[in-house]
Amino acid sequence: MENSQKSSLIRIDKTDIIHLVNQDNSLSKEITDEMAVPTYLHNNPLITWLFWRRYEEILRFARLQESDHVLEFGCGLGVFLPTLYARTKHVYAIDLFPSYAQLLCRQRQMDVQFIENLENCAENQFDLVIAADVMEHLDQPQDYYALFQSRIKPGGRLILSGPTENYLYRFGRFLAGYSGKIHYHRNNIYGLERIAREMGFILKDKSILPFRFLPPLFNILLFENPPKPK
Repeated sequence: MENSQKSSLIRIDKTDIIHLVNQDNSLSKEITDEMAVPTYLHNNPLITWLFWRRYEEILRFARLQESDHVLEFGCGLGVFLPTLYARTKHVYAIDLFPSYAQLLCRQRQMDVQFIENLENCAENQFDLVIAADVMEHLDQPQDYYALFQSRIKPGGRLILSGPTENYLYRFGRFLAGYSGKIHYHRNNIYGLERIAREMGFILKDKSILPFRFLPPLFNILLFENPPKPK
């Protein structure tokens, strides 16, 4: 079912995801596609391996402590929330369609706090914000970066994951049967990195997936929110 060891990623298997999705049929196929539900259920093991591999790198960058307050921005199905909750009980989540993630948390008795609007959060509330494959869907990512800056503590972290949209990524999307869904993405990880730097975030580390000897499909970026000028 899952690896529950605190030192590693907690994986939700396909049967659990299918059971979760089948309990709520209120969302359209377009919405579940944009939430990457077909990716987690894909028959190609390389595709599902890559998507879980992103979370392994995000977890490595997170360096979570029990006292940390962490927000997953765009939590989708909520598959990363059990891993976060195993490390700190101060876990928050936000998504346009949080019903699957809320159901998962109830089933696993995780007291994750779901937020409807990031603007309602207190300043300097979070030690870490994680945005895994979500910022590329936004028309104005700089607006959310500005919110992140005020809600992340000075010296806190922001972790981004996103697609490169290069030729190899587009070819892989074609092979996976997702070639008609490119309109979901308004940006790529390079543009998102550039905007984050321009707004003052400091890049501290970067991971390239799947392998360094191939053109990257995804980049994982670790930023620091610098202290505010006095």
